[in-house]
Amino acid sequence: MSRLLSKYSYFLFILFSLCLLGGFFIFSGRQLNDASDAFLFLPITSDKMDKEHSLVLASPAKEPITLIFGGDVMLSRTVNAKMFSYGNYLWPFQEIASTTAEADITIFNLESPFLKEADYRVPSGSFSFKADPQALSGLILSGVDVLSLANNHILNASEQGIKDSLSLLTGERIAVVGAGMNETEARRGAIIERGTWKVAFLSYAYPQDNSVASAENAGIASLDMANLRADISRLRPQADLIVVLIHAGLEYVSQPNESQKQFAHMAIESGADAVIGHHPHWLQSWEIYQGKPIFYSLGNLVFDQMWSQATSQGLLLRLTFATDLSGRAEFMPLIIKDYGQAVFWPEDKPLADFWLPYDLPPTFDLDWPAPENN
Repeated sequence: MSRLLSKYSYFLFILFSLCLLGGFFIFSGRQLNDASDAFLFLPITSDKMDKEHSLVLASPAKEPITLIFGGDVMLSRTVNAKMFSYGNYLWPFQEIASTTAEADITIFNLESPFLKEADYRVPSGSFSFKADPQALSGLILSGVDVLSLANNHILNASEQGIKDSLSLLTGERIAVVGAGMNETEARRGAIIERGTWKVAFLSYAYPQDNSVASAENAGIASLDMANLRADISRLRPQADLIVVLIHAGLEYVSQPNESQKQFAHMAIESGADAVIGHHPHWLQSWEIYQGKPIFYSLGNLVFDQMWSQATSQGLLLRLTFATDLSGRAEFMPLIIKDYGQAVFWPEDKPLADFWLPYDLPPTFDLDWPAPENN
């Protein structure tokens, strides 16, 4: 009996000890949780944060983003004839694709609507373009992410050309801007996400005949300043960076006209971060306006205008933006050979020769600081 009581007393002692230890750990755990909650949710102001806190709490630095822009791309007429004769629809972009595809986002202006079914032969001298869907393979090789369709040729194949172009391009996950089956689509724009960046694109062109989209009709987004301001205002809260593309100006001159400058300036004043132009088929001048870059024309990228030096060359433009929207522009001169293949300027030719046809200063890089109102 005494042995049984002794065992019972020993059991009670062990049970009591375990209860004490359990209570200690529960209390300690609550204290730790309370401390943790206070660290996670207590607002910490910058003047009270020491270096250790800032190392723990600071979000990762935003990496710079790189965009590559090309000029006018026309995949019809003699360019199509060359691709067909070579049996190679990658041909226009083969020599530059390794560069264009390496950018975070690549953007061109497409001057030739696609048609799913057509006779794709277009005689030399015709200005009514239509592209064979086989030519999509070259665009895909180039790594292009965004195509502007706001131009004076996108209705060359009527509304069917816009419909087929939208279907084919979006089917390959290439964003299209500046044209659509109605005004809402034409002005919608596109937002491309890369890492922590959201980059918005809008595109506009000068009106040609009945080319402007309406509520009922397919067409382009026109150079309307009220629409421009409204579209930028709509996208501004959703994007870190807004790029406006414009198809405007006089052909075969190296300086923008007053309406180009007014529209580009309005885009910047309305909240855009960069403006890139097309259409003149020549290079045109550039400027930093209110701390933001404007390039009025990049010339041709893929075209068959071999009748002059100025029209058979162009620029790839690489823009790199830091988080504060300071940036750098790098100019990559191109020549177009054999009526439609873009190649980089030959290393054995003086770079000064590239600029001879234009009334422009030879420039191959450009930097700008963060905008004051950023």
